[in-house]
Amino acid sequence: MRVLIVGSLGQLGTDLVREYADQEVIAYDFEDMDITDDESVQQRIAAAAPDLVINAAAYTRVDECEREHVRAFQVNAIGPLHLATACKRWDIPLVHISTNYVFDGLKENPYVEEDAARPINSYGITKLAGEDYIRYTWEKHFLFRVAGLFGLTPSRMKGTNFVEAMLRLGSKGNPLKIVYDEVLSPTYTKDASKIIKTVAATNQYGIYHLNNSGSCSWLAFAKEIFKQSNMDVSLIPVTAKEYGSPEKRPKNSCLENRRLLAQGIEPLQTWQAALSDYLKERKNTFLS
Repeated sequence: MRVLIVGSLGQLGTDLVREYADQEVIAYDFEDMDITDDESVQQRIAAAAPDLVINAAAYTRVDECEREHVRAFQVNAIGPLHLATACKRWDIPLVHISTNYVFDGLKENPYVEEDAARPINSYGITKLAGEDYIRYTWEKHFLFRVAGLFGLTPSRMKGTNFVEAMLRLGSKGNPLKIVYDEVLSPTYTKDASKIIKTVAATNQYGIYHLNNSGSCSWLAFAKEIFKQSNMDVSLIPVTAKEYGSPEKRPKNSCLENRRLLAQGIEPLQTWQAALSDYLKERKNTFLS
């Protein structure tokens, strides 16, 4: 099978390329195919003739999306529309990576796939628009909403992830202010890639929530990072408002993987176990 992976140099894209190593992979990043350019998308997909297209490209800087509305919409909404249009033209299933930020965060329990999406910032709005364009355009789609991604390859947009940011800042020995009133479900890109491959091999199209089991605040996440890394770091709990985040983020963006369970797919390992695996992989990579 020929698999075209867009955003192949990103945090999740890199692990997807590794996961599909037993297949013929065409790895494209932004320099190879500009998804905001319809002609580029049509030409590249026609030339590649893939059996599956996976879009892991996105404009993920939440605060910057508020200032760069047009660019964020082009990448997160128009880009997926172009991909869906091309996939429909050549009858190719499309996998698209979305986000937990399509929700407003007001629900007390984890969000399920059927919950109404009500984003509260530009990033979430543009990502939801991308979902809607795909659903409107091409029925053979898999939409995976993920949350709090961490993987060995840094995010191309952010240049890091929360785990790496904590390890870097914690090594300086200064107290760290960490938000305690936002809760999420962290997702290890290596675990997510395996599930994406499993589901994409079926014809069970639609929306899926995908994250490691359990949930935590950013503060609890940081504490676990330092605990598993044997680092003694002083943490100062603060609210998102006190931290000074310029843009709104959902208070509760936890996801429940209800559709995966309904398909008979076992729950992913806990985020704590996933973090342990990540730190081991990180250590082995840096020592090799």
